[in-house]
Amino acid sequence: MDDVSNILEIRGISKSFGETSVIRNLSFSVARGEFLTVLGSSGCGKPTLLRIICGLEEADAGQVILDGRDVTAAEPNLREVNTVFQSYALFPHMTVFDNVAYPLRIAKTKISKAELVRRVSEALELVRMTGYERRYPSALSGGQKQRIAIARAIVGQPRVLLLDEPLGALDLNLRRQMQTELKNLQKSLGITFIYITHDQEEALNMSDRIAVMKNGQFLQIGTPAEIYDSPKTVYAARFVGEANILPCTFGKLTGETAEVTFAGLPLTVRRGCASREYGHGESVPAALRGEKIVSSESGRFSGAVSDISFAGGVMRITFGCGGTQLTAVRYGLDTSVKTGDTIRFEIPASAAVLCENDEGGTA
Repeated sequence: MDDVSNILEIRGISKSFGETSVIRNLSFSVARGEFLTVLGSSGCGKPTLLRIICGLEEADAGQVILDGRDVTAAEPNLREVNTVFQSYALFPHMTVFDNVAYPLRIAKTKISKAELVRRVSEALELVRMTGYERRYPSALSGGQKQRIAIARAIVGQPRVLLLDEPLGALDLNLRRQMQTELKNLQKSLGITFIYITHDQEEALNMSDRIAVMKNGQFLQIGTPAEIYDSPKTVYAARFVGEANILPCTFGKLTGETAEVTFAGLPLTVRRGCASREYGHGESVPAALRGEKIVSSESGRFSGAVSDISFAGGVMRITFGCGGTQLTAVRYGLDTSVKTGDTIRFEIPASAAVLCENDEGGTA
């Protein structure tokens, strides 16, 4: 029986182009009203996944279940799913009003002219573009075009809105502003958003959950805090935020913590999301965020500083320890630390988390 709390179920989807496998037996669900971000580097299969969901691409295997209905073979206009593209895809010969009204005019179910005007006006008001109805796309800024593209996508009241890197063409300040606006819009509308991006900041700032994708599979799905604090794999740790990977030797597991050795010294780490079992003396990676490294004159660990960088109120100190390069993050400028200095530091118990080297599997 389908879970009525989920608006979308992806069941065993696979897709190849020739001999290249793009999506591999992928299964996941999306809750009603959820903001799910699919995060991954170029070539991991994100756009193909969205095209399969909206019906622009046919899967080789698997099912797409929308609100309890199998839409795997349904035409795109029968899926109640809309897409916002990075390129905006606005019609240059149409006014803002006509661009937004277009989905209503071609819809299978016709509405009155008064209802069309009302819904277009409401969509423009939601994206703060009231008063621009008679303008053409050529007279709009990048941010304004993006708002119109969003208004056109929501005017038909879709059950699921797919967003294909919609902020990628905007400058940094406008992109951050639009992140907040999109998040607030999603909450006010209650529409399920599936958002794809390679930008970790967008994913962490906007999402209810993040799916980390690589090679056509999800490595991990969780809240931004879970993904950041307990990455399951080395790839997830490095891709979502900055992480040091400590080469450790496994000792023993005690409940939710493990005893390991790093740089010849004992260290207590969290088990986290790692699902495999480790044997005594086995080499294991542990992820450690730079802000959790504590400077201390009595610290057990030490290393020679090889690089210092400062940007945006964040200072990064890189040093060698245990045969690897680590980076500590400090907020504010510390002029007492210089390249070539030997610093002492401590890694608090449970600050680091075990992760897996293998990157396969569907979350």
